[in-house]
Amino acid sequence: MQKTIKAFFYNYWPLLLAFFVPFLTMSLIYIIQGVYPFGNSSLMTVDLGQQYVDFYAYYRQTFFEDPSSFFYSFSKAIGGDMVGLWAYYLTSPFNVVFLFFPHHQLPFAITFLTVLKISLTGLSFGWLLKKGFNGDGFSLAAFSISYALMGYTIVNQLNIMWLDGLIFLPLIALGIERLLNQHKGLTYSIFLALTLFANYYIGYMICLFLVGYFLFRLIGMTYPSTLTLKDKIKANLHSLFLFAWHSLLGAGLAAGLLLPTFYSLLGSKASYTKLAFDWELAYPFHEMLSKLVIGAFNFDQMPSGYPNLFIGSLAIVSFGCYFSNRAFPLRERITAVALMSLYVVSMNLKAFNMVWHAMQYPIWYPYRFSFVVCFFMILNGFRSFMNMKGLKPLETFFSVSLTAVVCLSVYQGNFDFVYPEQLVLTILFALLIIFMLIIKPQRYRWLPLVLFLITTVEMGINAQIDLSRLSYVKQDSFSMYQNILDTDISAIQKEDNDFYRIEKTFLRSKNDSFQADYPSISHFSSTFEKEIPQLFGDLGFPVGDGFIVYANGTVFTDALFGIKYYISEQNALYRLPEQEDELLKDVSLLKTIDAKEPAHPANTEFQLSLMQTKPDLRSYQPIAETNRTVLYQNPNALPIMFGSNQAILDVPLIAGQPIQLQENILNALVGLPETNHLFVPTDFTSTVYQNVTGVSSTHNNTYTKQIANQDAAVSFQFTPETNDAYYLTLSPNVKDEDASIYLNGVPFTQYPTYRDLLVLNLANLNKEDTITIKFNLKKSSLKLDHFQLYRLDQTVFSDAIDHLQQGGMTVSEHSSTHFKGEVTIQDDQQVLFTSIPYSKGWNAQIDGIPVKTEKALDSLLAVPITPGKHTVTLDYRTPLFKEGVIVSVISALFLLLTHLISRKSTTTLKGDLYE
Repeated sequence: MQKTIKAFFYNYWPLLLAFFVPFLTMSLIYIIQGVYPFGNSSLMTVDLGQQYVDFYAYYRQTFFEDPSSFFYSFSKAIGGDMVGLWAYYLTSPFNVVFLFFPHHQLPFAITFLTVLKISLTGLSFGWLLKKGFNGDGFSLAAFSISYALMGYTIVNQLNIMWLDGLIFLPLIALGIERLLNQHKGLTYSIFLALTLFANYYIGYMICLFLVGYFLFRLIGMTYPSTLTLKDKIKANLHSLFLFAWHSLLGAGLAAGLLLPTFYSLLGSKASYTKLAFDWELAYPFHEMLSKLVIGAFNFDQMPSGYPNLFIGSLAIVSFGCYFSNRAFPLRERITAVALMSLYVVSMNLKAFNMVWHAMQYPIWYPYRFSFVVCFFMILNGFRSFMNMKGLKPLETFFSVSLTAVVCLSVYQGNFDFVYPEQLVLTILFALLIIFMLIIKPQRYRWLPLVLFLITTVEMGINAQIDLSRLSYVKQDSFSMYQNILDTDISAIQKEDNDFYRIEKTFLRSKNDSFQADYPSISHFSSTFEKEIPQLFGDLGFPVGDGFIVYANGTVFTDALFGIKYYISEQNALYRLPEQEDELLKDVSLLKTIDAKEPAHPANTEFQLSLMQTKPDLRSYQPIAETNRTVLYQNPNALPIMFGSNQAILDVPLIAGQPIQLQENILNALVGLPETNHLFVPTDFTSTVYQNVTGVSSTHNNTYTKQIANQDAAVSFQFTPETNDAYYLTLSPNVKDEDASIYLNGVPFTQYPTYRDLLVLNLANLNKEDTITIKFNLKKSSLKLDHFQLYRLDQTVFSDAIDHLQQGGMTVSEHSSTHFKGEVTIQDDQQVLFTSIPYSKGWNAQIDGIPVKTEKALDSLLAVPITPGKHTVTLDYRTPLFKEGVIVSVISALFLLLTHLISRKSTTTLKGDLYE
């Protein structure tokens, strides 16, 4: 046993260095930065905090509580297919790490997984060098560390799901070596399938890269001199066939996930694609050189910047020498020049860049494919280093000259992410490496160790500088919010087992519903079907490509989408004057909650992040409270399915008219004519000007400052004559940078990102109270388009809701993919309307008989039905999932058969794998 262990360390110690040096380096940096569990900072910034951490909570819930939510979830907006989301965010095999951490330790799990993945990139690259290119010793470790800690990895580690591609790419390349030299494609097919399975997006980029890389390796193959030209051509064609065949099998193995994902993409990410090629350059080519400098990064480089190309001095100098290294055939080096030219152009020319990003220009994190360029440079740098006897005088001259040119160019460019100290460090490390390569012919035994240490220090310094320029979220704030949300949601779910939705007046992220496992509406992901944001944008909500924020609901939309419970911050605006501090005595729901006992530990520094002001909560029933929040029940909430007039099937969406659209929907649901008005236009009773002059037209007003350097404001007042709800439409040209808004002297909270006409809630149960909405100008002028006050007719609303509730379904069974219940359809109802997104995956049965579903409002599921009492069943089956699994099984069988056949073949073509 002891001899086995010694033999293992003797043979694999360079691989252990390739893994543990990045592991310890990243751990040390996190300790310095105070990243949890080493401090109160966390990695949950940008998308990792706004998306991924919530999806990881959902990942745990799927495994431990509801496996059916793998296919569908009502935590994704009003509901949505989840296979596409899994394929983009969650199918990494390394995510099993999250199953071993409790829910409240997700930030620690993320830190650990990030370090683990970065370390595995070093290990996998080292394995490629050892098994594919005869690498060993400190040289193997040095280049593996360059790959593990390259600038791309450090900068993009917050996109943790992308790191799988960096781990599997070297193993795919190893598969290509075996395919070329041994005609065995099993390794290639398996790791290609794993890459596509783990993250199809990064997998797509790798597939593009592999086409050029395979040709590069094929062109560089050397054959015995006894082979004729005809035999060489035949061998090359055979290799091309094997590559194509095993690529097809690799994709086929992942088809069980890829086919339903492709179907999902047609309605989500791919649906935003507009094929318009832009043939302009993004920046002058020489500015790309700035990314070869140590620490060339700041936060502004994340939304828009240059490709991350830092790979360390040893790798970049060795790669430069590759082109003059005669150990490699001239045809191979010419091919490398062609590929590098293509890569460089792709990292600048917008049209090529779009192709690499699956025909979509990336939003944030530009040039996401640059890791394949770094891989190409580091790998060929290693091959050059291993076949290099030392720097020749001309190579030394060019290396020193290029270092000077790069640093001088960057210095003159005045890049805000490069300081003189970074240039000095870059020059020092480059000169050190150049000197070490000059004395390489002396074969000093200590030389590989010194190169390894220099590379480790250089890559570590780069990583520390990069990560020190990120802003980190406080861990205790995340934990506090998590505790607040979990407490409130569990209190509701403990007492009410029906299906309903919950919304809030505050948020940490748009995916809070995934974090705490409850049906909601707000959502953000790259795989979000576009029809739902379109619907909610037209209804007057903040939306964008891939997100919804339920921040501007009316009492009608609250009812329509079944929002039975609302959670708000403690806010005197929502409390009626006659209410005492204690909850109403006659509330039976949640009566076991002691409102006077604080549910959350006090933390005076922590504040809930508000996203809306909602006076409508005054008309809802307060049912429980904690020291930070109040829980409300909405008596108007409709069930997830209810009887409707068939007119709802013919209602078109109307852009820019949310009030009219809501009114049309209500009238269609109950079968009333368009002359029935839910919303009544109302005038303000007075307008107060402060240092402004106004130019008005119908619902369009422009207000300009009279004295530029003094405060300016315009206030609008009205006094409700009834206790009805009042709403104000506000155009999307009014943003936070244009004006600050106050309601009766209190800041009016509005989610800041929106592109459609909004519906602001100003009053409810405020009869004879003076309501003032004030706009403080932040610029020289303010334009208020489509600025109209409306009163919701409570009588019309109540009559309609009462009628619809009579035809509401009583749900007896429900899960993420299944509903069953009883419904009594009224005589004037011909459709079972649902607040579920339309999808071909939903299959309906009425009294056990399959019924074809229909689409309402261009987005929602509806089922034809007849008056009377019925049993309704809905089941969801992911489109193309079964077909994809069949393709995967067939591909696996063909791969097995191909492997068995290849084992019988004894032909081995030798290339530089055996050099």
